[in-house]
Amino acid sequence: MAMPVWLLDIDGVINAAVGPKRPPTHAWPASEWIDTSADGIDRGRVRTRTWRILAARPVLDLIRSVHEQGRAEIRWHTTWQETAREVATALDLPEFAVQDAPEFYQLEEELRRDRWWKLPAVWRVLAEGRRVLWTDDDASTDLTTAQKATLAAAGCHVVSPDPMTGLCKRHLREIDEFLGGAS
Repeated sequence: MAMPVWLLDIDGVINAAVGPKRPPTHAWPASEWIDTSADGIDRGRVRTRTWRILAARPVLDLIRSVHEQGRAEIRWHTTWQETAREVATALDLPEFAVQDAPEFYQLEEELRRDRWWKLPAVWRVLAEGRRVLWTDDDASTDLTTAQKATLAAAGCHVVSPDPMTGLCKRHLREIDEFLGGAS
């Protein structure tokens, strides 16, 4: 059986979108957070702009572990597009390909209104005969119940965290279970 593909979003999944306040310690203890805007951390600079990235170490550790153990082929599937590689560097993650999604660049208002640009790419990966783990905070609002059921039947497992916390312990267990192993 072919290795599954993990389509990985950044904001709301790895990067907790909590604004200028403190890390969400109800999700992970304060000591488990990396904040690229903190004094002494020279990371988070992307294309001449400085972006705050707030990521939980256990989430980054699982991503590295899945990659190193060959449990999934990880691909970025994010509005960051090619800039995701710079985020990876800032967080000391391996280099991953960016999922081909030409729909991202189509500016036709009708397409954006009628179809989520990320969904066709997911279907293309499934058409390759690959199972898909799709982590995206927007999936809870941008996918219908029927779409989620159809994706599940086709071999796609969707994990949609709260964007204010990103992936938490229960999500990591769910990901680990879907990928069939203990990390």
